Amino acid sequence: MSNMYLRDIVLSNSLLKKIYTKYRSKTKNDLINRDDLNEYLEQAEKVFLENKPDIVVGLVKGADSYSDIGLVRKRDYYPKYERFLKNNNIVYEYYNPLLSNWMKEAQRFDLIVWNTSSDPSMQEIAEGKIYILEQMGKKCLPSYNEVWSYENKIRANYLYDLYDLPSIPTFISHSKSETLDYLDKAKFPIISKISTGSASYGVDKIDNLNEAKKLVDQVFSYKGKETYFKYINQKEYVYFQDFIEDATYDLRIMCVGEDLFGYYRYPNKGDFRASGAGNYQKKEIPVEALELAYQVYKAFGSNFLATDFVYSEKTKQFLIIESSVFIGVDSCEQLAINDVAGKYIRKSANEYDFVKGRFWVQELTLKNVIERQF
Repeated sequence: MSNMYLRDIVLSNSLLKKIYTKYRSKTKNDLINRDDLNEYLEQAEKVFLENKPDIVVGLVKGADSYSDIGLVRKRDYYPKYERFLKNNNIVYEYYNPLLSNWMKEAQRFDLIVWNTSSDPSMQEIAEGKIYILEQMGKKCLPSYNEVWSYENKIRANYLYDLYDLPSIPTFISHSKSETLDYLDKAKFPIISKISTGSASYGVDKIDNLNEAKKLVDQVFSYKGKETYFKYINQKEYVYFQDFIEDATYDLRIMCVGEDLFGYYRYPNKGDFRASGAGNYQKKEIPVEALELAYQVYKAFGSNFLATDFVYSEKTKQFLIIESSVFIGVDSCEQLAINDVAGKYIRKSANEYDFVKGRFWVQELTLKNVIERQF
């Protein structure tokens, strides 16, 4: 680490404030002069090297550009990350990857923690910058591999296929002619989705061939099909899934290391979409579903992964809907059995123990990253 960056850390390290008090000037304005500053820096660098932290964390405030203007939202991850860092005496500073000097500023950190936003514009920014940060030798949460599939259903489905994971039968194509051939043989209704979308936005049920062909004509047109993102259209791709008629709920399961959480979600009456409906139930989760979620988590190689499933009564099988490295977290009780909060701990493929307690998944994720990588 260069002296310049070392001195930046020294000056910002609360551990060394006493040194500043000792060596600051007694001038009229109580400002430090050049000679005293040099002496202070020499003493501070000596103390810093003797007390050098194992890691220095760069913590990004907020998920996107709103953090620039000081806006804090209920579901922001960074307050939970920050609490963990403070409680464990881990040295950290705020880091803003949206500024022009982001590469220079990153030099001072060993780990950069950034709850990246889910919208396509910020995902493109995050993916490009995290790639460079890792090329610089920095550890990142999320890693490039994690952000590569975050809020991209197409990329996630590639991973399901690669690792032979049981997802809802899905048709993805960038060819209009192939798509029309598929539709001629398809059993309706089918579900159409845009690649990036959460809380059931961009998810539609297509009831017949005419509706499907109209969508295809829009998607493969010059402008593409409008989405709820006003600046990006669905263009040159389709993402169709079979409609699982006998599915009555979604099951979301979260994995952090060997710890698992989860809850059930139910659609509103007359709708098929459980995501975003706000109808939750926390209760015991079958071992079969826990183990499948864990296998998806291991295949993705993520530090944290939430996977949504449906259950087909006809086939007696859980099927993957989609996965995400970030989700909306409102509570430290992401699992409860008989109204008792806790978590599952994986002992083996067929054995999961329930442990009582209240856990923020962000804190567990950051703990997992630091223990594994430092």
